[in-house]
Amino acid sequence: MLIAFARGPIVAEGARVIARATDPAWFEAWRSGSLRTIAETDLGPALAALDAADHLALVDGHDLAAAWATVRALVEAGASTVLDVYAQTYYPAATLAARVEVRVVFETTSERDDGAHALHTRGLVKFGAPDLIALCSKADAALVGAVIRQLADALVAGAILDEPRHAVALSPTTTWYVVDDRDGLAALLQLNNRAGILVDSHGRHLVGAVAGLGTGSS
Repeated sequence: MLIAFARGPIVAEGARVIARATDPAWFEAWRSGSLRTIAETDLGPALAALDAADHLALVDGHDLAAAWATVRALVEAGASTVLDVYAQTYYPAATLAARVEVRVVFETTSERDDGAHALHTRGLVKFGAPDLIALCSKADAALVGAVIRQLADALVAGAILDEPRHAVALSPTTTWYVVDDRDGLAALLQLNNRAGILVDSHGRHLVGAVAGLGTGSS
């Protein structure tokens, strides 16, 4: 569930708007107690806008992409603060448009015979985009992570990956590709989203990719 707070009524398709006057105690529960402590940490000076709010809009987060689209519409309509209820995180509206709620995670353990670690995004479903996964070694993580972060930023901005594979040019002689998740890696990583897999020009995972750049093998 997502909640958008505003001073005065706000309207957006897919949201249920409730005035503080309807149930003051219930309304105040969303910005008091333990949530108040979180709000103070998350919002800083923007806490005043939360305190001034007298309406809130409830958005069902079952479809995360649709829910965040509704929240962005509420912000455009005048919402000052957004609460991600299950994550217990507040966001000031002023920073929401620039915020990228996407993490790039490097799994430090590996159970694969080739020693590959999964490096992946988490959260692109909120933007209606696939998450991104690469299998690489620790030595490859910095470069692979930078490439995945750039791709994630583009997807957040509205880019669409080419099908059946999306080219990522690292240099005039090196191109990697995002391809379909045929091995079900997204399910193994419990991303709750579809995913694209970043591989080299031969369709191989990126274990040793950095070392291969010097030999032209990628």
